[in-house]
Amino acid sequence: MFSSNPLEYIYIVIIGMAAVSYFSRELPFVILKGRKLKPGIVEWMGYIPIAVLSALLIPALLIDSESKKLFISLDNLFLITGVLTFIFGLFIKNLFAVIIFGVSLLAILRYFV
Repeated sequence: MFSSNPLEYIYIVIIGMAAVSYFSRELPFVILKGRKLKPGIVEWMGYIPIAVLSALLIPALLIDSESKKLFISLDNLFLITGVLTFIFGLFIKNLFAVIIFGVSLLAILRYFV
């Protein structure tokens, strides 16, 4: 099925992944084109971004990457940085400033404290 050239295999995999990514995002638009969704569905879909963000952030902040155990401590730099960045974000409504603050704070805590 595939040639013995590993580079050709990599290109085929990349093209396949791009096609799957594109069509999985485009298909809902094609199916729902011209339809009006019920308000309950629209409201439910509004929760999807925060659910995905929470699913990505919570394990990164609370689970130790080496031991894979819950790590709630003042030694957890990611947790400290996450909490302080969240508090900073409540007062400063600028996403770019919050990202710069969080990255800078983690670098300072990791390398200078």
